[in-house]
Amino acid sequence: MNRDEWIQKLKKMGLSGYEAQVYLALLGETRAPASRVVRKSGVPQSKVYGALSSLVDRGFAEQVLGDVKLYRGIPPQQAFENYKRKVEDSLTDAQSDMVTLSELAPESPGDDPGSLGIRLVRSNQVSTVVLEALDSAEEELLISAKSPLVLPPDTDSDLRLIKRGVKLRTIMETDTLRDPEVAAEVERNAGVMNADKTAAVRFTRNLPLRFMVIDRKMVMIELKEEDGSVMGLVIPNRGLAENMRLLFQTLWNTAHTLDALPERFREPVAGGTGQ
Repeated sequence: MNRDEWIQKLKKMGLSGYEAQVYLALLGETRAPASRVVRKSGVPQSKVYGALSSLVDRGFAEQVLGDVKLYRGIPPQQAFENYKRKVEDSLTDAQSDMVTLSELAPESPGDDPGSLGIRLVRSNQVSTVVLEALDSAEEELLISAKSPLVLPPDTDSDLRLIKRGVKLRTIMETDTLRDPEVAAEVERNAGVMNADKTAAVRFTRNLPLRFMVIDRKMVMIELKEEDGSVMGLVIPNRGLAENMRLLFQTLWNTAHTLDALPERFREPVAGGTGQ
């Protein structure tokens, strides 16, 4: 291994380039004056004294007693132990500082507009976040589901929500009834949900966006990117949740139950395309 490679390895241990060069020059030396270190290391004289002082402080070198300042390099194994001990001490101090900081830091973000709990979820994680929302709901869950569906209806899961005391309402686009992959389950889900007093499903031709309102305190909104991909914006904010709840209610009032829809909306179309 050449000198440059050793310098790079020493730099990984926290030494600067000059410090690494000076340390290599000191190895094997027992009483080296700064002038000799300059010649062996190639480090400018104006930088050598600072590097020597730092190496002594780090445990890679030590000053030898004498009429003039002389230095010797600490053997690599011992230098490593000195380095390891300093790192461990530093980590212990950092851990203690972080414990103190956690005790002094503000509590988790609340539901104010400036909440730091806002999350932007990438497309491959949207389904997971939707399922998390379903699991976390305690009182009310409102869902605006555009076609094609991100997740097909799960009637058994919805029934578990209702049994848990969650009031569940869903608005779907009528195109979901024309998608052969999900149409049957959509109809089954609508029939079962509409038979329960705390849940219902309605249909409308067009929804402005996909969104969910959870317990009147959190909203999840779908964002479409220019390349066609989607992202989920999760916002824990009561004010926004209440406004989105009002939007949902407006859409709900103009939507229809499955029985009130014309039969043509339930004729499957190949590929699930809308009318």
